Amino acid sequence: MTTPSTEPRAAYPEKFQARIKGRVQHRVGDGPLEDIPAGQTVDVATAIASLVLSWESEGQPITVTLAKDEFELYVSQGDIELLHSDANTAAASA
Repeated sequence: MTTPSTEPRAAYPEKFQARIKGRVQHRVGDGPLEDIPAGQTVDVATAIASLVLSWESEGQPITVTLAKDEFELYVSQGDIELLHSDANTAAASA
């Protein structure tokens, strides 16, 4: 039986920006996984158990949600780069 991780989680600011550097995927409703375009700069807002990423594509707003664990995995793998200095400091200290 495994126990929940007791490692401290990254504390992100309420709002910051990030850049998609590698393959980052999200699920649209119950549909298939879709990629967030590499090179895309996104606005990130923190929620209780997730992070909300938003950007514009062809003039249309796009909003997706990633679980915090999933977001942190993408950051640790280098697929998401944190752009806000407070976010970089918080993630580095976690």
